Amino acid sequence: MEDWRAFYAGVYLLQAQAQALIDIAQRGCSELGLRVGGYVDAGRGLMEAGIISKDEFDFYRRVLGFRNVTVYEYASINLEMVEKIISGKEFKKVYLLALKIVNELKKRGIDP
Repeated sequence: MEDWRAFYAGVYLLQAQAQALIDIAQRGCSELGLRVGGYVDAGRGLMEAGIISKDEFDFYRRVLGFRNVTVYEYASINLEMVEKIISGKEFKKVYLLALKIVNELKKRGIDP
């Protein structure tokens, strides 16, 4: 990613995608009647409710950590990590986890 504009556009899109996953997790917990104290708790709540697995919760936490860096510590973004996520299309994992959460909620009669 030699074009800095494309690179930072990619960072922003990854940040937005991560935030969407977090929002889905929080909404899911709310619809399940779970009280959560923050973003991590939302993922934990979904795990404890059987919506996501332990491995998926661990991945969710990594996505949350990446999002926090892009929002609060922009100057310390690991450029190689971003390039790996984009070139390896690892961002698809975030989409698939969000889709799984939505589908699992729908199975329980919840329309997030």
